[in-house]
Amino acid sequence: MDCMPNEIISHIFHLILLDPEQNPSFSFCISQVCARWRELALTTPNLWTRIAYTYPITDAQHMCADFAIQRSGSQPLSILVDCRDPEWDWDEENHSFQWSGMQDILNRLIPEAKRWKALDILTDYMASHLLFPSPHQNHRRPPPPRGQTFEPVALNEHIPLFGGSPIPKLRQLCLTGVHIDWTKSSLRNLTCLEFKYPRHGRLEELTILGWGPQFGADPLSSVTAITIPSLTKLSFGFVDVEYGTQLLSLFQVPSLRELCLEDVAATISPLDGQPSDPLLEWLFTSQPAARASFSSTDGLPINPIPLQAVRVLELRNLHSRQEVFASLFKCFPNLIRLSCMDVSDEALLALTPYAIDYPAQLPNKRMSSRIGCLCPALEELYCQDSDPAVLMELVAERAIIGSVPPLRDVTLEYARTSRPHPDSHDYDGLVKTGIRILGSASGSEAFRLRVIG
Repeated sequence: MDCMPNEIISHIFHLILLDPEQNPSFSFCISQVCARWRELALTTPNLWTRIAYTYPITDAQHMCADFAIQRSGSQPLSILVDCRDPEWDWDEENHSFQWSGMQDILNRLIPEAKRWKALDILTDYMASHLLFPSPHQNHRRPPPPRGQTFEPVALNEHIPLFGGSPIPKLRQLCLTGVHIDWTKSSLRNLTCLEFKYPRHGRLEELTILGWGPQFGADPLSSVTAITIPSLTKLSFGFVDVEYGTQLLSLFQVPSLRELCLEDVAATISPLDGQPSDPLLEWLFTSQPAARASFSSTDGLPINPIPLQAVRVLELRNLHSRQEVFASLFKCFPNLIRLSCMDVSDEALLALTPYAIDYPAQLPNKRMSSRIGCLCPALEELYCQDSDPAVLMELVAERAIIGSVPPLRDVTLEYARTSRPHPDSHDYDGLVKTGIRILGSASGSEAFRLRVIG
């Protein structure tokens, strides 16, 4: 190796350290071999970009971290802080690694936050993590309450991650059992974000918009159900209808009472519409046998998403055929309030009363037929930019059939277009049918109102 140029030797050392299994102390070892290697090591910042703290934390590890920070120059840092006791010690009061130890580590790392490339912090209990946002403050944080046992369900204190300090070079972040205060987050340039949370038995509302976890080639072959026993409200927005159907099929929500479904892609790309048939059809046709092989049902009802108990339904940007909407609405016998925002009029047509069989002649020579009506408990209906003629027919027919109560609160909002002129046939019909009209006035009407005013 004496004949090799310094550049090649330095590159060899760098390639060795690229191996994640290689001990970061390798840099210190080669710097002690000879004067030439020491000179190479000290003048090659790439050899000092890995910092590792492992249990038990020693003064030597602090010294190595200081040297690495100094000798790495402006290079991005990969940092590991593994303070877990091999004996799995969960006792916060008597644990050998206390909050002060984490503070000593972070006092060294926080000033270099702009250079973090990767950061892994592994501890046995939460107190060490709670110091993470503010070790750079002048005052010393008081020790956390003692005498409390570590329990995953208690890890719900929101943490203002990094205290708002900018970390523009951070690309990957994995949070395990940590609840972040996103309003104070400084995460801007992440390319990979991973969450690992324990099941929250008291969760009542959940909103998922866009994308969730990425599935493999066979997404339902090895997964278990996402069971949320106390969830009463689910808002689910999808970008890709096929993926959204796969993700929704993993949930078991036996207490569901409010459901919101939204095609988010229609908002992002209004011209690239997609039919919502696959997701809607799955909702009314899926059975547990066709789902993933659940490890345990824990006595939950057979239907993982019991639509028959839902009382509030909100549909946004959904477009499908009348028969698909009709099949869906059959699953909501107890629905009280329905909102349709930018939903095709086929949804309203599906709610219109229909003849179940052909008319039959009664003994008194009167003709009669059975009339069916979906969502028989429906009382409130809110629509945006729907066809007023379709809506008026729906309200009028449900008011006279007698087998279901009439709709008592109906609203039509003109969100994308101007509302009808008060002198128009549509406006007069809506008012006489008892439908509330919302929205901005047309240009001519607004002008007339300004003149009169």
